[in-house]
Amino acid sequence: MPVAALSARMTRTRFLRRVGSQSNARLVTNARLATPNLFVPSLKSRSRARSFVIKASDDGGAPSLSVNDEDATSEPKKRTPKALDLSTVPRPPLKIAAALAATGALESSYLAFEKLTNGNVTCPLTGCQTALSSGYSMLFGQPLSAYGAVSYALVAVLAWWGAGMADEVFDEKFENPSDELNEIANSYSKARGLTCIAGAGLAGVSTYLLYVLAVPLGGAECIYCLTSAALSFSIFAIGWSGLSPKQAASTAPAAIAIYAVVVLTSYLAIGSSAAKEDAKANMANLQLSYAAPVIDNKSTAYSRELAIYLQEKGAKMYGAFWCSHCEDQKEIFGNGAEIPYVECFPDGWERGRELATSCKAVEITGFPTWILPDGTRIEGERELAELAKATGFRAPPADASDAASQLDSFLN
Repeated sequence: MPVAALSARMTRTRFLRRVGSQSNARLVTNARLATPNLFVPSLKSRSRARSFVIKASDDGGAPSLSVNDEDATSEPKKRTPKALDLSTVPRPPLKIAAALAATGALESSYLAFEKLTNGNVTCPLTGCQTALSSGYSMLFGQPLSAYGAVSYALVAVLAWWGAGMADEVFDEKFENPSDELNEIANSYSKARGLTCIAGAGLAGVSTYLLYVLAVPLGGAECIYCLTSAALSFSIFAIGWSGLSPKQAASTAPAAIAIYAVVVLTSYLAIGSSAAKEDAKANMANLQLSYAAPVIDNKSTAYSRELAIYLQEKGAKMYGAFWCSHCEDQKEIFGNGAEIPYVECFPDGWERGRELATSCKAVEITGFPTWILPDGTRIEGERELAELAKATGFRAPPADASDAASQLDSFLN
């Protein structure tokens, strides 16, 4: 071949390579712009089955670029749920727990009804009525057994709900594990844990009430209280038996905390309510015999003169022998001052006893009450100067301890 022809062919070949290289570069750039999400990861990751194939052109032109992306066309693989091993899933007798809780709800409802109607419960022992009539049977003005009925009913619903899920997990025959079965199993696990925690709360209340029977009520024997305690601890035992070892480790702190909080709350809430109820009961049964208060202060000449003046003008002080403010008013006048006093309970006091006719006629509503000659009412104890000014008597001397009172103190 002549040198000139060979040189021309080499020049042509270099030109075609250069053109092909430039075309190839443009194709790669276009591929990057068109499919950025497919192109870049294929160069950096070996996990995807992508490949770039460069095909030579039949006419000797620039090679073509194609992308094979198997992940782009293939569907993602669905993860197969892990098979549920029913042999490792606890199955406590939650239906029995529901029945026990329902029994507790019925028992508590009966006690609440008898408490609200002031009835007498049927009991083979002697301490049932003692416990029902004590202040510990009330909380915030309502029977404590009413709260117990609601609590037992909620636990019964919870345990029955868990028992229904247990039937679905164990009784249905699933050939292959499914997301639905795993979801039911997880809900069943939560129901068992909640039953255990609820049982701990019931056991906490029963613990405090057993203390009440033994200590404040002096060992009263109440078959209903003992039955309620047995039901509570049985429900807790069933709930605890339904926990797997891993679940027991995570549930135990919460159950212990609930038990302790319920015991402490019962001690504070029920104990304070019982003190108020007992005080009301004592007032309802309280009877006081009439006894005139003993006045310790010495009267002065001014206080005696003022007392005589008030009596002459027709002013009166209405009071009760058990009223501390009435006694304070008499102490202001002192022993020896004959104030015009009207006793509203001369025959003693007991719940339901009406005022004396003289006090009822002038509609006395508080003690002490001064009714002045002009009809003015002054409630509560008052200083001598205030009473003197209201009735037109002279003001007391600057030195309250006048000569006459000093002489009386010296002689006595």
